[in-house]
Amino acid sequence: MKILLPVTFLVFISSPGWTRDRHYNLGIKETTWNYAPTGKNMLNGKPISEDQEFESQTYLQQSQDRIGSIYKKAMYFAYTDDTFQTIIEKPSWLGFLGPIIKAETGDFIYVHVKNFASRRYSFHPHGLTYTKENEGALYPDNTTGLQKEDDHLEPGAVYTYKWFVEEKQGPGPNDSNCVTRMYHSHVDTPKDVTSGLIGPIITCKRGTLDGDMEKNINESYVLLFSTTDENKSWYINENINTYTEPGQVNASDPGFQESNRMRSINGYMYGNLPNLTMCAQDRVKWHFIGMGGVVDTHPIYLHGQTLISRNHRKDTITVFPASMEDAFMVAQGAGEWMLNCQIHEGMEAFFNVRNCQKPSTDANGTQVVHYYIAAEEISWNYAPSGIDFFSKKNLTAAGSESRLYFEQSPTRIGGTYKKLVYREYTDASFQTQKARAVHLGILGPVLRAEVGQTIQVTFYNNASLPLSIHPHGLRYNKSNEGSFYKTPMGSLPSSSSHINPGATFVYTWDIPRDVGPTATDPNCLTWFYYSSVNPPKDTNSGLVGPLLVCRNGSLGEDGKQKGIDKEFYLLATIFDENKSYLLDENIRTFTTEPENVDKEDPDFQDSNYMFSINGYMYGNLPGLDMCLGDNVSWHVLSVGSDQDLHGIYFSGNTFTSLGARGDTIALFPHISQTLLMTPDSLGVFDVVCITSEHYQGGMKHKYRVRQCSKSNPDQTQYQEEKIIYIAAEEIVWDYSPSRKWEKELKSLQRKNETDIYLDRIGTFLGSKYKKVVYRQYDDITFTHQTERNEDEKHLDILGPLIFLSPGQKLHIVFKNNASRPYSIHAHGVKTNYSTVVSTQPGEIQTYVWQIPERSGPTSKDFECIPWFYYSTVDVVKDLNSGLVGPLIICRKGIKPSIVHRVLHFMIFNENLSWYFEENINTYSREPNQVDRNDPVFDLSNQMHAINGRMFGTNQGLTFHVGDEVNWYLIGMGGEFDLHTVHFHGHSFEFTDMGLYHSDVYDLPPGVYKTVKMYPRDVGTWLFHCHVNVHITAGMESTYTVIE
Repeated sequence: MKILLPVTFLVFISSPGWTRDRHYNLGIKETTWNYAPTGKNMLNGKPISEDQEFESQTYLQQSQDRIGSIYKKAMYFAYTDDTFQTIIEKPSWLGFLGPIIKAETGDFIYVHVKNFASRRYSFHPHGLTYTKENEGALYPDNTTGLQKEDDHLEPGAVYTYKWFVEEKQGPGPNDSNCVTRMYHSHVDTPKDVTSGLIGPIITCKRGTLDGDMEKNINESYVLLFSTTDENKSWYINENINTYTEPGQVNASDPGFQESNRMRSINGYMYGNLPNLTMCAQDRVKWHFIGMGGVVDTHPIYLHGQTLISRNHRKDTITVFPASMEDAFMVAQGAGEWMLNCQIHEGMEAFFNVRNCQKPSTDANGTQVVHYYIAAEEISWNYAPSGIDFFSKKNLTAAGSESRLYFEQSPTRIGGTYKKLVYREYTDASFQTQKARAVHLGILGPVLRAEVGQTIQVTFYNNASLPLSIHPHGLRYNKSNEGSFYKTPMGSLPSSSSHINPGATFVYTWDIPRDVGPTATDPNCLTWFYYSSVNPPKDTNSGLVGPLLVCRNGSLGEDGKQKGIDKEFYLLATIFDENKSYLLDENIRTFTTEPENVDKEDPDFQDSNYMFSINGYMYGNLPGLDMCLGDNVSWHVLSVGSDQDLHGIYFSGNTFTSLGARGDTIALFPHISQTLLMTPDSLGVFDVVCITSEHYQGGMKHKYRVRQCSKSNPDQTQYQEEKIIYIAAEEIVWDYSPSRKWEKELKSLQRKNETDIYLDRIGTFLGSKYKKVVYRQYDDITFTHQTERNEDEKHLDILGPLIFLSPGQKLHIVFKNNASRPYSIHAHGVKTNYSTVVSTQPGEIQTYVWQIPERSGPTSKDFECIPWFYYSTVDVVKDLNSGLVGPLIICRKGIKPSIVHRVLHFMIFNENLSWYFEENINTYSREPNQVDRNDPVFDLSNQMHAINGRMFGTNQGLTFHVGDEVNWYLIGMGGEFDLHTVHFHGHSFEFTDMGLYHSDVYDLPPGVYKTVKMYPRDVGTWLFHCHVNVHITAGMESTYTVIE
């Protein structure tokens, strides 16, 4: 059989002096794994059986109907040679991960794999070049025979995988010397990985490895953060039979299922991860990997340290499923420090920084900046006007979205809660409170300091329980950490970690040069501080405040940023009042029948989720006022849970963030960003979270731009005008017009199961739904729909692909051929109106979009950047009904040879469509039997789609070897729309104040990004969202590369 080798293989085969062959011998073995081998919760030193402080017993305590901490798993092991007789011992901290595979650019990797397990598995790499017979992934790809043997190894089989570290796959020009990649089994990825088959790959620039260690690095660690859902393991039934009394187990019981969701780091929970050690001043490289499902948002925080990641200063790195990040750190501060996910309990570990007498380059600041802050209890109203400023209705109006949160009743609290807040005073007497900007709302005072200074905070706890102040982004010792935790060696929390009621403590935090902004950072880094005695309770109670760390000389004598006219601070979070210290007091104070309140009632709990910005909801946030032409800095931050995936959208104007143009910033818990805006549009505009549930829940406000003394910064001469004719059309849409690819996939995976999304059985609706879409017409008569060419067929459900450049003006002649009002509005453009007018059925209306320079790519972006357009009559319902399309803004004179392809990842929630009832009546075989509140029925209508297609039914994605492809990735939707886009076969380039490589891009709601690919390897290649449940639900397809 003739096998085609990719161009890269042919080049390097003829250049043996450039290459090195690296051989690895790996076996797949079934074994047992203990998530807590000490038998203790190392966060408090107590045996699991005695731990009442944490929830460790839920997951780790064995009983007649609970498995406990030990599970049968399949894991990768390294062997000394291809006889597979002797296992190579791996570092204990690596846990259940497979051995580390390392190579440099130009190397060949040969992995000899033997499957000792009782079922078939495979071996699939990220970020490497391979031919089809070395991919190690099972899916319909038009291969047969020898090219299919790598897809799955039957029990007892041996196979050699051959990979190449090609330059376009290895570290990018601005990547660090060694970057994080991974490998895993890919027969049924979610189940294979959950069963244990995953390991790290580290690829390095040529000449940067010294043996197996990166040069100029003292210590290197790989950490996988994952909620391993053992319910989805191939071995769940064996584990039930082995570790429980099977007759006592109800595998469908939610409590049992939760007990098997193991939130771990490298397979260790509650501080059991061993041997993360280093010396103070050591140069440490961290390789972080995420894996799992929609709950797997992991903000990884290293106490006491700051990091460099993609040349930016950070102290928290967020990973999602299939995220692969690396970070550099110079270890500081002798002692045991916590490393943890800031969301999930159980994901805690400790790293020990030893004093090895290495010299420090730190210089303590000579100038001390003093702050006097008290923690106080107040009554807080989330919407003091009583009005929803978007709907203009009373917050408790019948049928309103806000009523759930603001209606006060015998068993409901309403919109006012007692909360804890930080407030600033003039001096240590704490008699006179300092004036504060009204927009700060519930936030504490802004702390500002420059590199070279020291911050000293005198903290007075005027509340009724122990509290603290813990800062992000600063240098401190253990005595000033302000975070309450014990350590495995028995060190008790310092006095800074819990200031008792009525007591005062003075915190001292330093800002040496190596915690300040890097050369690619803005002048001022946005951080924040919070109480860290019990972080979830402390922050949900209200104790959060902003913090700026600025370059030396960036602040004026008044403490404000030089060159900035207005600065605003926005905390986007869902305050979960159910987790507040003051919940019981709020029930007693604000309900009239507190004795009848059921705190476990889901409806009561829902009423206490307050979707807020700075503690305000539904347009009640005051003080966001600025002048046309002002230089404005927005400092945005978030805390919270895995629900807190925010896309904060500023309508009407754009900003720059780390060199990239945008109008929406993605925010996650314990992540903060600095945005720079120069508004050039007058009016009242939205600042909202576009995550569907958050928008509906009230996380939406207004900012105002007035004409003052400055001239308009937009002096664009719009000399070129275009016209496009677009209609809203109601159609029947089939998410999977052919089931061939899906059925072949399930046949390969040996599955025979009902698909609740696509099978029209019982009450399920199947794959077809009535929807409304944007479609282009030839002229104003709207009689002939413009036929899509080969470059547009891939759009599928999306509206027409619109290309514009700065200096152009577009007139959209929009006809509403649908049965209800709709509109068309784009992100990123400039308009002469701040409110989008709706178009009634049958009407024609013209919308005008102007493209100033601030709508186009910056010098740090690629030549084209994506935006999108949609209907705004009801943002959530219109979008889920189908109205969305791409807008691409390019510099003038781009190469005509670039191939442009748009990929829109979104769960179309048909339960939220305007046509939902009509679809039930049309497509359910038993419409009268439909239970709209049934969670399975609800789930069956959540269509996990790429451009509106599922299970390999996308079209128009064929490329030639040597093409330059711009993929425009667009993420939209709700809380479950966390997408991580993975391409098989090729890596891509992306920008972040530099050029980087990866084969996975994180795409939560509100992220839209250009990534650039140069296809070189012939074949049909999979691409998909790497979130487990999204894979299972059909969010995967293929692209093809031909000669």
